[in-house]
Amino acid sequence: MVLPISGEFHPEAVIGKPYHHGMLPYGGGFSLKTGKVLFATTREEHQRIIAELRTLE
Repeated sequence: MVLPISGEFHPEAVIGKPYHHGMLPYGGGFSLKTGKVLFATTREEHQRIIAELRTLE
C-alpha cells in the first residue's frame, strides 16, 4: 500500500493493518511479531519533531 503524495495522510487508516513499505510517510512503528502497524506519526507531529531537533543544532 503506497499512499499518494498529494493526498492527506490519516494515521487511523493504517493502524492495525499489515505493514507495507511506504505506509508510514512521516514515521511510526510496527510489530515484528505480527507485522501490523502499531502507531503512525502525523505530518504535524513530524514537523514539530523536526523543528525541535533543528533547535539543537
